[in-house]
Amino acid sequence: MEKQNDSVRERLLARLPQPENLTAYREQTAALLAEHARALRWARFEGVLFGYVAMAFVMLWLQNHWHLDAGVLLRVQIISAFMALCAAVASLRYEIYKSQVATLKEVKQVQLQILELQASLQKKGDG
Repeated sequence: MEKQNDSVRERLLARLPQPENLTAYREQTAALLAEHARALRWARFEGVLFGYVAMAFVMLWLQNHWHLDAGVLLRVQIISAFMALCAAVASLRYEIYKSQVATLKEVKQVQLQILELQASLQKKGDG
C-alpha cells in the first residue's frame, strides 16, 4: 500500500510545472483561460437563446391572435414550459461553469506566483 501511495505521489509531483518551464507554463495557462472564456461566452449565449425562444412561445400562447384550437394551444404551452426549463438549466450550468473558471483562474495565478518565487530563489542560490 505504501509503494502505491509513493508511486501516486511521484506521478503527481512529476506533473507539477517546474520553474525552468515558467514561460511555457504561462503561455499554456493563458491559452487555457482564453479557451474557457470562449466557452463561457457560448454557454451564456445558449441560456439567452433558450430564454428568448421560451418568451416567444409564451407570447404566442398569451396573445393567441391566430385563435389556435385547444390541441395546438396545449402544445404551445408545453413547448413554452419546456423552453423555460431549458433556459433555467442553461443559466444554472453557466453560473456553475463561471464559478469553476474563476476558481481555476485563482489556482493558476497562485501556481504562477509560486513558480516565480521558486525561479527567483534558484537565481539567488545560483548567483
